[in-house]
Amino acid sequence: MKKYLYLDQLREGEMLYHYTKCEAAASILRSRDLFATKSSFLNDSNEMGFILHVAQQVIGELPSKKWQNLLLKELTETMEDFRRHDNYVLSLSEEADSITLWSEFGEETGYSLAFDGTELLSCISEHHRIACHGRVIYRRAEQEEILRNLLLTIIPGKIGMPFAEIVSLAAQEKDTVPFSRLCRKFGNALGVYALFFKQEEFQPEREYRCVFRPESPKEVHFRSKEGFLLPYMIISVSDEKVLPVRKITVAPKNHVDLARKGMLLYTRSLGYDTEVSLDPPSGQGRRASFLPFPDMLK
Repeated sequence: MKKYLYLDQLREGEMLYHYTKCEAAASILRSRDLFATKSSFLNDSNEMGFILHVAQQVIGELPSKKWQNLLLKELTETMEDFRRHDNYVLSLSEEADSITLWSEFGEETGYSLAFDGTELLSCISEHHRIACHGRVIYRRAEQEEILRNLLLTIIPGKIGMPFAEIVSLAAQEKDTVPFSRLCRKFGNALGVYALFFKQEEFQPEREYRCVFRPESPKEVHFRSKEGFLLPYMIISVSDEKVLPVRKITVAPKNHVDLARKGMLLYTRSLGYDTEVSLDPPSGQGRRASFLPFPDMLK
């Protein structure tokens, strides 16, 4: 990834959690595969367009209406080009016990698989090129500051001209090279950050994303979901006998010992020596209520 893009990434020893239904958990443990979904088919259908609202806010702060119109026109076209890219997203969470995620992905009767995060990423990278990965950014003020710094300071610095000079020249002359470079770099950056910017109400999910681009059409598969076909990639995690799963937790509404015992016997049959528990990791108590809601630039 280009050095002017920043994503907060996992540190050694940090965990990632995957909430899923019983059948899917069993399949993952057996096949040692995870699924990455095409970005335009993610659960929040508006999130790929959300970054344009953030960018429009930042551009709207510029002192000249002509500058604003120039940038908005160019960026809309650049983003349309980026939308055609094939980006596939593997979504995990840093939240060890989220009632929202239990409800949304595990039907509250599934399981949560707790992975050693850095080991998981290392295993994946042996089989697939991870285009980029990092924590999703939810705070609107932080999102705006990232784009503001890119547009006004970082990218103009790489071009070698002040921002005001670049856009002033473009306002006088058509198709200037510095302005085209500014728009291209900023538009490409928006295309990447679009995958990592979400609205603040989703912050309790504490999502961590890995982005992939298929190198061949044969890597893209389809499965039925709620009456439509969902494109996805199969992400092979390990050639070893087991995945780097450190704990498996039973969903709160499946809080019966048979759910724990059945999963324990199943994992042992596959060669896992993993704890299966009715209690969430890190000694957290069950929550009583629902929570509110290398280069990507080529």
